[in-house]
Amino acid sequence: MSMPLPGLLLLALLVCLPVGWVVAEFRGGRALRIGLGLLAIGLVGMSVWGLSNLLARFQYNAWYGAATDDLIGTSLEQIEDGHLERVLKIWRGLQLQYHPTYETRAHYDELVEEATSRMRGDVPIAAGSAWDAPVFTAETWGGHWEDDTGYWIVIDAFEAPFRVVRSGQPRIEAHDVSLSADHRVLRFTEGDRWRHTLVLQNKYEADCEWFDLEKGVVWKTRPMFKLVRASAEMKARSAVHPVPGGESGP
Repeated sequence: MSMPLPGLLLLALLVCLPVGWVVAEFRGGRALRIGLGLLAIGLVGMSVWGLSNLLARFQYNAWYGAATDDLIGTSLEQIEDGHLERVLKIWRGLQLQYHPTYETRAHYDELVEEATSRMRGDVPIAAGSAWDAPVFTAETWGGHWEDDTGYWIVIDAFEAPFRVVRSGQPRIEAHDVSLSADHRVLRFTEGDRWRHTLVLQNKYEADCEWFDLEKGVVWKTRPMFKLVRASAEMKARSAVHPVPGGESGP
C-alpha cells in the first residue's frame, strides 16, 4: 500500500530538516543554524505529540471495543438464560450513570465491568445502589389505557400523585392513587366500589385487577393496553403499503 502524499511530505521533512541542521552546523551561518535547529526540534516535537495521540486513540478504540463486546455478549447470554429483568435493571442503572463527554472517557470501561459482573450474578445488586434502578419509570404510565371491553382510563403521569380519569358518564376521577417504588404497580380507587391494581408486563401492557370493596373479593382481571399515537414514520409507512382488507396506498 502506497503512502499518501501528506505522509510522504511529512516523512521527507522529518529526514531533511535534521540533516540540513547537521550540515548547517559545519557550513552555514549562525542564523541558518539556529533557524534550522528550531524548525527541526519543533517538527520532531509535533510528530511525537501526534504519534502519541494516535497511539492513545488506538488504545481507546481497543478498550472501548472490548468493553462493548463484553457488554453485548453478557446481555445476550443472560437474556437467553431467562434473566431479562436483571439485564433491564442493569442497563437502566448504566444509562443513569454514564455521562459521555468529548473531554473524558467517562469511566466507560469501569462502568461496563461493574455492569457485566452484576448481570452475570458474580456481584450482588445492592439495594438502593445506582445499579438497583427500576426497569420502568413513572412516565411509563402516562397516556390512554384501554381493555377489550372499551373501558379506558387516562393517566396524567406528570403530576404527583397521578391524576387518573376513567371512561363513562360522568367522568369520575380516581382517588387514593399510589405507585410502587419500582414503578411497576399502580393502584387507585374508583368511587366507593372498586379498587384497581395495574401491574406492568411491559411499557404498553398491564394486567388490571378489579377488586370489589363491598364484597371483598376480586371480580375480574383483564389486560389493558396503552394506546400509542402513530408517529410520522408510521403514518408514512402505512401510506405506501397495502392496508389489509382495504385499498392500497399510492
